[in-house]
Amino acid sequence: MNGLSAVKAARILIADDHELVRQGMRAILQSEQQWVVCGEATTGLQALTMTIELQPDLVILDVALPEMNGIEVTRQIRRAGPVPVLIVTMHDSDQVVQEAMEAGANGLVLKAEAGRTMADAVRAILSRGEFISERVGRVAGRTASNEQMPVVRPKPLVLTSRERQVLQLLAEGQANKEVANVLGITTKTAETHRARIMSKLEVHSMSELVRYAIRNHIIDA
Repeated sequence: MNGLSAVKAARILIADDHELVRQGMRAILQSEQQWVVCGEATTGLQALTMTIELQPDLVILDVALPEMNGIEVTRQIRRAGPVPVLIVTMHDSDQVVQEAMEAGANGLVLKAEAGRTMADAVRAILSRGEFISERVGRVAGRTASNEQMPVVRPKPLVLTSRERQVLQLLAEGQANKEVANVLGITTKTAETHRARIMSKLEVHSMSELVRYAIRNHIIDA
């Protein structure tokens, strides 16, 4: 057995709800002999479950995953263990980049550039633990500058992890009973979460809740 074949391949889990996107990711990753795709997920909850069960060397997450978006999955993965995460997104906005960084992502690539940058991003995270693209660097620089400015801002209303999950499911059109089934809670508990979410966000209808979710990139329009 030569030295190359003795090297253990890095196991990578990919999560995206579009088959063609997963095929593209898989093709990029499998072009490298030292990488292997150990699993594919189509929802955020599935991605989280598979990450805990498979313990891959890297998870690649789309932001706009159903049931639990990629930012929230990243938060949950970070609480569960040290598995690194690469975020893939079509949203070229400071808000998405900032939220991904704060959630604990090890890197971020834009879908429009994934064909050129994904292999470099994966290689960087597996070897150095992070991938700082030019885009992420610019946002991080602006954030650091803003933090030095003595500006008093109102404290934002923060939803709990469970409330963020419920919010996404509601915004995706799930009824209280369906939310309860997905999350393994009672319908009454789902109703309670819904009431608290609407109170915290000061919204009074489902249409307002959906607009909030779209505006904050919790779901796609």
